[in-house]
Amino acid sequence: MTNAAVSGSVPRCVSARKGRGTMGSSRKLMVATLVGLLTLVVAATFVTGCGESQSTTTTGAPSSSTETTSAQSTETSGAPSGELPADAPELLIGVDASLSSFLAPFGAYQTWAQQAAVDDRNAAGGIVVDGKAHRVKLVIYDDKSDGNVAATNVDTLITKDKVVAVLGPIVPTVGNPAALAAERRGIPYLQTGNPLEVFREVTEWQWAFTFFVQLVDGSDTVFASVDEVKAQTNGRVALCVDNSPDGPGQLAGWKAMAEKYGWEAVEMPAFPMGTTDFGSLISSLKSANCDFVCVMADTPDLIALRKQMDAAGYKPKILQFARGAQVQQFADALGSLADGVMHFSYWSPDLPYPGAAELGKRYQESVGQSIGQIVGPEYAAAQILMDAIAKAGTTDPAAIRDAIAATDGTYVCGPVKFAEDHTSVMPSLQFQWQGGKAVIVWTKDVANGSLLFPLP
Repeated sequence: MTNAAVSGSVPRCVSARKGRGTMGSSRKLMVATLVGLLTLVVAATFVTGCGESQSTTTTGAPSSSTETTSAQSTETSGAPSGELPADAPELLIGVDASLSSFLAPFGAYQTWAQQAAVDDRNAAGGIVVDGKAHRVKLVIYDDKSDGNVAATNVDTLITKDKVVAVLGPIVPTVGNPAALAAERRGIPYLQTGNPLEVFREVTEWQWAFTFFVQLVDGSDTVFASVDEVKAQTNGRVALCVDNSPDGPGQLAGWKAMAEKYGWEAVEMPAFPMGTTDFGSLISSLKSANCDFVCVMADTPDLIALRKQMDAAGYKPKILQFARGAQVQQFADALGSLADGVMHFSYWSPDLPYPGAAELGKRYQESVGQSIGQIVGPEYAAAQILMDAIAKAGTTDPAAIRDAIAATDGTYVCGPVKFAEDHTSVMPSLQFQWQGGKAVIVWTKDVANGSLLFPLP
């Protein structure tokens, strides 16, 4: 994933001003697959959409109560407070999240963050709708990292559970089908974690919104961050992607930025998602004689690749892993082998945004591990949606949709302002794993560490 360039002393979200009518509806749907395997850290009892009932209890989430309402859904309420009467009416917000299969780490981050935001809102008095304070309750469905299930879940949330709006899952693989389901039903939908180029290609959005990064900006960040050490390399970069839907877009971005920054690019054949034996790729990389290597793949694949590179005695001077390297589980699985591995991302509790540091501490104390980089944006997604509902003062879908569109404020993830195409751009940052922590090494104005070069 990637994002917009940063200007000034604080990263800024820059809206992409593209007219709503400039995108043809026949454009091809692009999807992106993100990864990981994670023990769920959100306290919820959930069941999978469109499948057998499955109840799972986990620990470490903000205090909340859970109520199973059907064989397929769970309603999660914020903890009651003295500022809301016990009989306060409920306002239901739907959540589709990937709580199982390969996107589970991201779904766990999403639901923890959104429940935390709801708990905070309820503690502050809830949301006033039609002149009466309401307690916000999340209705959460697991899409099993499957886009078809995600779309069905959203349909069910709208038609059966009667939610007033939907918070969508992370990444286009599930996010775009979920958004299209809300679009068909005419219900407000908000998500983050979906690269903006991919989101814009789907349709001329009327009800769905997203705020996140742009692939082209992230690619620029990758090469800008190592420009100062380029003279200490042979100037050759190897570009490797898996055969996921977002592979071609990422490859194109890297190739364009390699040319911009004066690197000689060597493109490797795409390898299958789920690859476990990287012997052939490693041999090709050795033969290519590149000091800089960029690879996009899922978390398990990148963990396997890094271990096999070490076993083969192959160590380039710069190693950039995209998509799967951003989750804490990547560094935990590799230990010292993760040191020096770079990845571009978008948020950290160390950024100077309101509540960012506090959210990082809260997650650490609750879950017992470093906060995931998607937690801040997901907390903000719930904030933005609840602010919009409060501003609308009604559950009328069009009024809520228009209030989301009018968003213009600074949240825990930074400034958010939606353009006419329903997107808002987050800034791109370059991180590097150092001692099990994701350290910001670029841009310089927000860096909290120095580039570790060459790869240890």
